[in-house]
Amino acid sequence: MQQRTGVVFRAIVFSLTALMIGFAFVHSLMSAADSTVESEGTLGFLNAFFHSLGIPLEMTDNVIRKIAHFSEFTVIGGLLLSCAYSFDRFKPYRYSFAVLFTGLFTAVTDEFIQLFSDGRSGQITDVLLDFSGVVTGTLIMLLFYFVYIKLKCKRDKKNGKHKGS
Repeated sequence: MQQRTGVVFRAIVFSLTALMIGFAFVHSLMSAADSTVESEGTLGFLNAFFHSLGIPLEMTDNVIRKIAHFSEFTVIGGLLLSCAYSFDRFKPYRYSFAVLFTGLFTAVTDEFIQLFSDGRSGQITDVLLDFSGVVTGTLIMLLFYFVYIKLKCKRDKKNGKHKGS
């Protein structure tokens, strides 16, 4: 039963990772005009939301775009680390190089795609921003899994189970 759960978990995280990377790539394929319309809609919503809370914060289109890039790549980094966790539930950090390389490759590919989108350009600064998101997501999930593993081992030890059981 534990093997099946591992397979299900792996299938879910690999699927979510592929979907999230696809989401990023689809947005990079959007023309500059379509991307601006989408960003302006989000900008209007967020500015209205902050004003309704009495927070005098006025965001710009550029800030929204950068937050979106960083956020989606933070999620990608977390998902990539979860893929590593699916291979080694006690030492997912062993795959850190592969996770970070895949995240960097995804960020470079995302910006490369924009070179072929109408009115868009690939920016090295965006690659760095995207990769910073990957690193952040990876670190967040490493911390999460570290705490989870410690708590699980403590619980299993208390209940008389061993790591190999």
